[in-house]
Amino acid sequence: MAFSRGIRHLLLGSLACLLLIGLSATYWAVAGRDSLLLRADNPRLIEALAAIQRGSIFDRNQQLLAESIVQDGALTRRYLRPATYSATGYYSLRYGVSGAESAFDALLSGSSEIQTLQDYVNRGLLNRPQVGSDIRLAIDARLQTALVNAIGDARAAAVVLEAQSGRVLALISQPTYDPNTLEDDWEYLIEADGQPFFNRALQGRYQLGGAMYTVLLAHAAASDFDLSQRFPQASAPIEFQDGMTLACVIKSIQAELSLADAYAHGCPAPFQSYYLADAAIDLDSILAPYAFDNPKALGGFAEPELTDLRSSLAEGTLDPDTLALRSALGQGDLTTTPLHLAAIMAAIATDGGAPAPQILSATRPPNEDQWQKTMRDSTVVPIMSADVAQELRLILRRAWHKLLGEFKSVPGAVGAQVALSQSGESKQIWLNGFYQSPDKSPISFVILLEDRDDPQAMLTIGKAMIRAIDDLH
Repeated sequence: MAFSRGIRHLLLGSLACLLLIGLSATYWAVAGRDSLLLRADNPRLIEALAAIQRGSIFDRNQQLLAESIVQDGALTRRYLRPATYSATGYYSLRYGVSGAESAFDALLSGSSEIQTLQDYVNRGLLNRPQVGSDIRLAIDARLQTALVNAIGDARAAAVVLEAQSGRVLALISQPTYDPNTLEDDWEYLIEADGQPFFNRALQGRYQLGGAMYTVLLAHAAASDFDLSQRFPQASAPIEFQDGMTLACVIKSIQAELSLADAYAHGCPAPFQSYYLADAAIDLDSILAPYAFDNPKALGGFAEPELTDLRSSLAEGTLDPDTLALRSALGQGDLTTTPLHLAAIMAAIATDGGAPAPQILSATRPPNEDQWQKTMRDSTVVPIMSADVAQELRLILRRAWHKLLGEFKSVPGAVGAQVALSQSGESKQIWLNGFYQSPDKSPISFVILLEDRDDPQAMLTIGKAMIRAIDDLH
């Protein structure tokens, strides 16, 4: 009898174990299937990802920028134009994705139609490898190359936009890296002094410095201020108690300058006088339309972030009025990205509306010949009136003329400002402006060089860029 009870207990225990095994198998086969199959350490997942044939990346003229090729029996990514590396980014099974490879990963990998690893396995078993779509960017590789060659080895950022549509024609961050040798160079690159993975055009938030004079000029024009009024001691430097000195970017032989002339020479003193002369000026309300606290970004790309290039204002060193003046002259705690400033220059180049930047121009599904356009009308945010934008265009054109003369090598109208900014002990130099070719849409641009303060070097880069932009038309 006791023996029979033992048998029954053993049988019941065995049945319970089998039930648990059955329930576990059912769970992992149905409910928990994806969490198991999609684990990062699942070798089947790695094999499936390695078998994906990513789509190719082209520029606006269908110049091939990146493609997938078979090398040593395995698919690998190949990047063909060094000048576009900082825009295309990289794709790596080990290190992930960046740049356009990241922003449009779903299209390039084909995962927008394929949701689970089971789909990968099914396709693999049926000899139907996953194939992604090709994409075409708004970027022009020729313009990128001309700008990169002109910039040389400087730490720099550059953005060129179609001012009305917001299409990104050039997006440059230097130093950069070679995505073709990423696997071998990774350990060196993540420790490199120049931070090659940091996209200065998109992520870098810099002091505005003299670029703030554009905002003050816009306010003066909107307030019907007499822009021909001349200010005494216009070339005098401004010295602050903490040791910072602001001076003209381009020396002027004139003792008196108007705001427009001071803008052309990058002289801060007249803008200080303008700001201090009107006690009713509310800097916060003036800055609000420009949305510097919410800079424009490219969807899927690296987001703007704070950097150690921001000004470090020592608490207690400067009184509130001096801090307010520093902010009005672009040397407070306000920062911006080159992309955001390029959108503001686009507003000046048009009727006062800043476009939302966009970089994806078209897609082409696998095994199809026709491109499907993805560009839509850009969302435009008004930041100034059309009359003010027109006035600023005239001032910018006069500023460029003072800097370079007529610059007869191009037929279009050029307007640009050279500005200096200081971040801690380092300086940056900006070139912000537009180019209007006859019968073509205007182009806005921003170039920034880190740790530089030579306006002639920047103007040399600017001339090379203008020639390249003109060639596009």
